[in-house]
Amino acid sequence: MKLKKLIKPLTDAKLVGKGNIEIKGLEYDSRRIKPGMLFAAITGYRLDGKEFIGEAIRNGAVAILSDREIECNLPVVIVASVRKALADLAACFYDYPGRKLKVIGVTGTNGKSTTVFLIKKILDFAGIKTGMINSLVYDTTVEQFKAERTTPDSIEIQYYLHQMEKAGCEYAVIEVSSHALVLNRVDNIDFTVGLYTNFSRDHLDFHKSMDKYLSAKKLLLGKIAGRSSYAVINQDVPEFVSLIDEYDIFAISYSPDGHDADIKIDSPKLSPTISFFNLMIFDDSCEVWFNLPGRYNLANAAGAAAAATAIGIDIDIIKNGLELADPILGRYQPVIMGQPFSVVIDYAHTPDALERLCQSAREITTGRILTLFGCGGDRDSGKRPLMAEAASRNSDFVILTSDNPRTENPEKIFKETLPGMTGDNYEVVSDRREAIRAIIGKAEKNDTVLIAGKGAEDYQEIGTTRHPFNDKTEIESALKALGYKQVKAG
Repeated sequence: MKLKKLIKPLTDAKLVGKGNIEIKGLEYDSRRIKPGMLFAAITGYRLDGKEFIGEAIRNGAVAILSDREIECNLPVVIVASVRKALADLAACFYDYPGRKLKVIGVTGTNGKSTTVFLIKKILDFAGIKTGMINSLVYDTTVEQFKAERTTPDSIEIQYYLHQMEKAGCEYAVIEVSSHALVLNRVDNIDFTVGLYTNFSRDHLDFHKSMDKYLSAKKLLLGKIAGRSSYAVINQDVPEFVSLIDEYDIFAISYSPDGHDADIKIDSPKLSPTISFFNLMIFDDSCEVWFNLPGRYNLANAAGAAAAATAIGIDIDIIKNGLELADPILGRYQPVIMGQPFSVVIDYAHTPDALERLCQSAREITTGRILTLFGCGGDRDSGKRPLMAEAASRNSDFVILTSDNPRTENPEKIFKETLPGMTGDNYEVVSDRREAIRAIIGKAEKNDTVLIAGKGAEDYQEIGTTRHPFNDKTEIESALKALGYKQVKAG
């Protein structure tokens, strides 16, 4: 695509240089620049992209996107916001796939990935070709890519949506993080449905306050307001219910707790491996056997059912889609090797998610709840004591360990976390591998061991390096050391 055509959507752009050069791709990481690409010099939170223009040129960049004039022999496109302009360029470069697909966006503090999986499962059963983007996988229906973040950057997301369109998808279901909304990653996407799961403390290292965090979530509503689209709102979250009054928008409500809503779950029966409930959709209802255990997964099921209802999916198809869903990697994922106690991996890394995890386990456990958790480094330090309070108040025993300490000293993280502990039913074991072995070693018959925080991650980030590490692998090793050999899928 010619540069002059590519920048046409940018109303504030100033082109310095020739616009008739061919642009073969877009990139903001100078290390990934290939010949013929445009380099976007984004000013980030730690690095300034303009410092890497030289490297980008050496790697073959043929044009630069910048927020100020620079001296170089290439055409330079000057804009007020490189990040926003890049989102517009990416959409134009891939011919606006987010306007051609019907896109369902899922946002909220917890439950996004699972809800996205469930919606796709329902649409798959309905025979509707559907792509998916969430924090575990980017699935174009032709290829699957391991997710690097919750919502990919604007270039990647337009690329994946383009691949879905080429593959013949009618729908795309995407997880929409608050970062993605603020940083323009989901610009130029016309959402058919915007689903809100829940709202609790997270990402305050980025948003600075709960009000700003909520304002970020509101941005998704702004992307569907005034169109023939639906907001799907958890009726049990007052912050989200109040948002509807601010926008001219159709809304469908759901409640996992049987409260007054358009879609609700009634009379749930829970077990360690399966849940049974009555799904009520307006005046219709059906019974559902659900393979995702835990009370908090009822909310994910209700949200997925509500999103499917919003686009006209029949209740029988919703029922079958939910019943075909398998447990999701790193989300209340059991590890079964013949041991007389339960071991569960879960991604819970916020105070609310950790509390819900422990409470869900308590409902289906006759023995004790043993919980292992940590707090990520270089992230919201204010939630650390809240994590400790949630774990210790809802568990019989807790081990505090390292999560992804990143560039912080683990001992500093522990020091900021421990004030939230209630009682003395805890230990601190800095090494996560040793901590997993220690807590499994304490388990007795009918106990449940919760390994929280990292889910399906296959690394531990220490300093600026990601070292190979996987909770499931370490759990299996610990169980084998205790003599358990009967490995089953989980």
